Amino acid sequence: MIDRKKGPAITTDFDLELRGIRQSQLPNGLPVHEFNSGTQNIIKVALVYRTGRIHERRRATAKAALSLIREGSTRHSSEELAEVYDYYGAVVKTSVTMETCSVSLVVVERYFAEVWPIWFHMVFYPMYDSEELEKYKQVTASKFVRQLAKNDVQGYRKLTEALFGADHPYGYNTEVEDIQALDREDLLGYYNECLGLDDAFLVLSGSYSEATRTQICTDLGQKKRHNKLPPVVYDQQSLSSEVLKISTDKDVQVSIKMGRRLFERKHPDFPAMRFLNLILGGYFGSRLMKNIREDKGYTYGIYSSVHSWRKDGFIYISAEVANDYLDPTLKEIHKEMERLRDTIVPEAEMEMVRNYILGQTLHLLDGPFAKGELIMNLQKNHRTIDDFHAGIDHARTITADTLQQMAQKYLDPADYLTVLTGQL
Repeated sequence: MIDRKKGPAITTDFDLELRGIRQSQLPNGLPVHEFNSGTQNIIKVALVYRTGRIHERRRATAKAALSLIREGSTRHSSEELAEVYDYYGAVVKTSVTMETCSVSLVVVERYFAEVWPIWFHMVFYPMYDSEELEKYKQVTASKFVRQLAKNDVQGYRKLTEALFGADHPYGYNTEVEDIQALDREDLLGYYNECLGLDDAFLVLSGSYSEATRTQICTDLGQKKRHNKLPPVVYDQQSLSSEVLKISTDKDVQVSIKMGRRLFERKHPDFPAMRFLNLILGGYFGSRLMKNIREDKGYTYGIYSSVHSWRKDGFIYISAEVANDYLDPTLKEIHKEMERLRDTIVPEAEMEMVRNYILGQTLHLLDGPFAKGELIMNLQKNHRTIDDFHAGIDHARTITADTLQQMAQKYLDPADYLTVLTGQL
């Protein structure tokens, strides 16, 4: 009989091996990564390009070029595409990040033959209709203006610009005028220069037949689109720790953004810094949350985050507080950074974060679609399955001494730039 007075045993004895991947290369050199192991006959096709915002010749072009791929091909109008996808229950998405972008299709396999040729033609022969572009500009500019009215958004934009520079690929800010100035030639230029297959890869996941796989590989393997990527100039920014203030008429709360430059994702300190960030403010049980939210009640939420790209990265702390709590909150943030610099992290807290990481990792391996997303993110960052397994081992074995060394190196408040946005 089950003793319901006792909770289930806590274990970290998980199988976290990334298995079942099939890797190959098409005749045109396009790498293919597959997880064909689902219980439902649904397939996801994701074509990923290792290019993104950093290769824009004109600001706001990358997002527009990817978004408008869905709005008409040389064979089908926007309405016709939407009708087909809706009829067959297909989901088509595009995505743009700093250094990557993608186009994906999710469809029940029995309808694959009807949807695939239309999606394929859409991806490789977008129309970039001028009327659709005007609709996009109107809608996007309107959303953009609403976003810019938020203190949090203004603070983040100012922080990245101050850290990297107003013309740096990681630091420049798109303005509403950039969106409104786009024309069809801008989108075609980005598409032709950046969305080739030279540095792209394909991820297939779900449950699908060999015939479906053959159709995909045959069609994509015959395409020969080459990149003509414009050069990327990473100018260095001279930094100083200072407080920047942005005055707005939003008197509800002040947005706090504190940050400093770090390093690229392949830097040897990245795994340890990611672990340290979780302790500082990277999850709900973090020190910033326990102190400033739970104990002091200064804010509803506070967090820290590490962003790392190919050439650089940064860490930042974010919160929104009432004006009366602004100075006390900054003081407590500095206090928590100093605590990590001066005091060894207790083993119980280390174990809590280890368990959190292992639990999150288990979630990443839950089914073929999750595994497909995982391998996609690894490939985007030029990481391998061995790197993934090494990261798990690192989380299990990292020591408190190493974390203190990282804190002493990267958590000195004197190195941090602070941006305050609100009615100051």
